[in-house]
Amino acid sequence: MRYSVSLVLVFVVTLALAFALTYTGLWPLTVLAGLVAALAFAREYGWSSLASFLGGLTSSALFIEANYAVSGAPALREAYLAAAVAGVPGFTFIAVTLLVTGVYCVIGNVIGVYIRKLL
Repeated sequence: MRYSVSLVLVFVVTLALAFALTYTGLWPLTVLAGLVAALAFAREYGWSSLASFLGGLTSSALFIEANYAVSGAPALREAYLAAAVAGVPGFTFIAVTLLVTGVYCVIGNVIGVYIRKLL
């Protein structure tokens, strides 16, 4: 039971920090979300990386949803325009954006678990 609680805490901390750091506009900063969550709560790589990935993915989706609800989706319009310039479908561009945020959180999580094992 205690192990599952730590995974939920990794997810929640990653979700909250990644959502806050996404608003900076520097999405690679979401690596810090996974790093902090792993240093605080993670015990091993596998499940905590999955929880961190899902937290990053969810935070990115919430960012897009909040942007849509508050200001009529200028981020979505810009994503579709950038995708048109790149020559890829807009949905593919947005899906890759969601996945990249999750990957950034996993990178931070792996670094955090490694540092925690060293300490």
